[in-house]
Amino acid sequence: MPTSFDTLMFWTQQELEELQGSTIRDKIGKEEAEKDYHEKVLPILQRRHDIFDPNFLDTFFSLQRFHINGSRILSRSFQVEDWQDDNASDESRPEEQEENDEDEENPPQLIAAQPSQQGDVEAAPNGPVGLDEDEDEDEDEEDEDEERDGVSMVPMADILNARYGCNNAKLFYEKEHLRMVAVRDINAGEQIWNTYGDPPNADLLRRYGYIDVIPFYAQAQSHEIYESFPYENPSDEVEIRADLVFDVCAPGTPESEKTEKIEVWLNLGGDDTFVIDRKDGTCKLMLGMIRYLSMTPQEVEEAIEKDKLPKGKPTGDTLKLALQVLRTRLVQYTTTLEEDEIILKATAQHNGRMFSAVFVRLWEKRLLRGALRKMEEILQLEEEETVHRSNTLTSGRGKRPREETSQEHKASKKRTRR
Repeated sequence: MPTSFDTLMFWTQQELEELQGSTIRDKIGKEEAEKDYHEKVLPILQRRHDIFDPNFLDTFFSLQRFHINGSRILSRSFQVEDWQDDNASDESRPEEQEENDEDEENPPQLIAAQPSQQGDVEAAPNGPVGLDEDEDEDEDEEDEDEERDGVSMVPMADILNARYGCNNAKLFYEKEHLRMVAVRDINAGEQIWNTYGDPPNADLLRRYGYIDVIPFYAQAQSHEIYESFPYENPSDEVEIRADLVFDVCAPGTPESEKTEKIEVWLNLGGDDTFVIDRKDGTCKLMLGMIRYLSMTPQEVEEAIEKDKLPKGKPTGDTLKLALQVLRTRLVQYTTTLEEDEIILKATAQHNGRMFSAVFVRLWEKRLLRGALRKMEEILQLEEEETVHRSNTLTSGRGKRPREETSQEHKASKKRTRR
């Protein structure tokens, strides 16, 4: 087992500053892990000298060792669900299980154990599975314990590396045993790759201490705007907090009213963090919150009655506010996208903590820039369409025949009678 890690838990404060602007810094969970150690683990160590030799308190049972063992578990564990089908045959084939992956009655394949994905309210734990002495835990702690259930170490399965788009093997579990199965032909000497689910680089860096640096595919993804540094992780994403959206779209709102509005938003099922990635460049969920913040009290009441969030349509004033949000989000970084590209181009080796941090923040900025361009294009087309419709109406009115006056109409009728 490794004795050192490059995960964010072990970065210095100066190194973490290189991730300034990225929300991944708030998900490291170091303070929470150390609180667990001092409040839960250390009292047990000090109380049970018959089990834990006090002479080893600063070595085998130290806070540093606690962090190391926690990172070992986080980076190598799998999420194993309880076997539900008691009648399943021990001889069932992995291929049959793969075909029925989506069937709730069949257990899914093993995947890397996932920490909490509930955003900033519940930071993903980087320490080991906690030791709880008290049985009466509040709801948050109970939810966290439920998420940790099924976290298992699987020897041999954890020796395989993973890389975006490269997996040629998957781990399946059956009633009595686990099986690593090749999902395609593997040539002699070729590396065997497992899959971690293709997470974004920020999560790879936090959980495993590395990033995926993939050359652009030759076709559509090789765009001239990225030629200065043509590498990517196609799963990369950038997060925007709901409180930033609120501050930009509803500035000066009293704190009590802000708290009430956010509570209603969350109760309706709204998110507290929005994600921009390759699949959703306009971030429709964020547009939905912007629309919500512009609703009248009566419209909000109707939404509560229907228990339904407003749809985020990329139009008009909603888009203009979204552009303000994206520009404000970009300002949170202390370097520009172009400066990051220069740093990465000057780096001979595509590894190391500095390179990883700059690569993560570079792609967050690229995604924000891409969203800005897309929204600006939509807004421009909408404004051009509005001008076109206005010109068409004006032109039409110019050709419209003049209506007769009442006197002209009477004179016309007299001429007809004659």
